[in-house]
Amino acid sequence: MNFAEIDFSFVASPFVSSLVLCFGLAALIWVLSIVTREYSWIDRAWSICPLLYCLIVVWDVGFQNPRVGLMTALIALWSVRLTYNFVRKGGYAPGGEDYRWKVTQERMGPVLFQVLNITFVAPGQMFVIWLFTSPIFQAWRIN
Repeated sequence: MNFAEIDFSFVASPFVSSLVLCFGLAALIWVLSIVTREYSWIDRAWSICPLLYCLIVVWDVGFQNPRVGLMTALIALWSVRLTYNFVRKGGYAPGGEDYRWKVTQERMGPVLFQVLNITFVAPGQMFVIWLFTSPIFQAWRIN
């Protein structure tokens, strides 16, 4: 098998595109948490990122797949509701950090907390967010 015979369609798929976006956003969230010393950036992404990942799939199918469209519409409704509630509670305000991050940081100490931040807080949670939108990739694949 030579290089020209390899099928790269999967690499250019919304599955891979959204996964690349996932880890790019995880890196951005990690950098923002270091720069601002505020670790709730991931909390702010919880309601927005699933919709972004689904919109990548919808864009790929050209808004023609009813199952993908319905899944995205439901996630959009969930995203709007969750974002609204988070805004209402001050989650997007500067200094709107979840108290649990402060408690965790105090218990772990600064060095171990940064290990947690670079392994779980930013990339781990962002990957979990991407995973719970993964059923849409199965719907896309069946298309």
